[in-house]
Amino acid sequence: MKTTGTVLGTALAGVLIGTAALAPFADGARPNDALADVTRASDAGGRGDVILGESKDAIPSRTASDWISYGDQAAVVHVAAEHEGVADSEEVTAGEGYLSRTVDLQVKERVWARSGATALPDTLSIVVDGWEFKDDGRLRVSSQDASRMEVGHDYLVSFAHFSDGEWSTLGTGAILPYDGNEVGRGEYQGATVTSAAYRTTMAAQLVTGVAEPMTYQAAGKTAAAVKTLLAAAAPDATAAANYNLDAVSRARLVAKAAVAAALAADTFCRVAAPLATDAGSKYAPGELSGILSDLGGMTDTPADGVVLRAYAAQLSAGDADTWVGSAIRRAAATRIERACTIDVGDLLPNDTEGAE
Repeated sequence: MKTTGTVLGTALAGVLIGTAALAPFADGARPNDALADVTRASDAGGRGDVILGESKDAIPSRTASDWISYGDQAAVVHVAAEHEGVADSEEVTAGEGYLSRTVDLQVKERVWARSGATALPDTLSIVVDGWEFKDDGRLRVSSQDASRMEVGHDYLVSFAHFSDGEWSTLGTGAILPYDGNEVGRGEYQGATVTSAAYRTTMAAQLVTGVAEPMTYQAAGKTAAAVKTLLAAAAPDATAAANYNLDAVSRARLVAKAAVAAALAADTFCRVAAPLATDAGSKYAPGELSGILSDLGGMTDTPADGVVLRAYAAQLSAGDADTWVGSAIRRAAATRIERACTIDVGDLLPNDTEGAE
């Protein structure tokens, strides 16, 4: 969030003059570095003085896996004070713009720490959402679906320690209200909420097939229960292999690995496509063996590669009785169908004339 003063100021100025604003991430960006599509909150719920902005996190922070993949420390903190930054001179001249905010945090309880992570200090200051100002008035700015971090409230936060020595929250999904030692109770989007209302809000955002976010999993729980959730979670393999790097660098490597995996899957499925029953292709045993052997070398799942190459070897051996009754054949068909969502049928040679 080191660049929020400029980025948020630009985004909010765009809204004030009636345009849509979207700020791209720059190198070194922190979580919540951009707010776009900013809209005024309705007066319902006492948030008429809050502008809610859609946050574009630079680092994943939704799930328990995200917290332990990219976070370095998780702790309960109390917001002791806040300080406003200096507005941009051009915005002051224009009479409208964005004013940054820094909060002083007191660490009340250490919940979780990544092995080898830098120790979290007892007190720290971080940049959080600030204010929009116009003429002589100002409105609070809050990331949508996140806590603003108000003075006097407690929060359970996942922190990242960056290569320049600074600390920041991991992202909007890593700031949980925690008044009264209960996740979900306290400040959320600038208003005070109960844990029941908080959980209901998070439940409405669940998506079938997508991992449940920490905001939902932890709602109503204590810090000890959150520690248990984190202990049971598995980190992203690429992130875990690069814990010597900071969170931004880890996230970039994970993103690159995901792109590489997607490209590999695309190549794998292009080669497998002719095996689909509706493709009408004809393969002699040797030809089918060659394709399966190629697929075995393309998959990024070692177990699938073993199965595909094993069936390719059976085909090369030339024993038709072995193919028909082969559990490996059935397993190979399942692996291809699962990876490419195609129907390969029995995955048997179907070109008897071309058989050796």
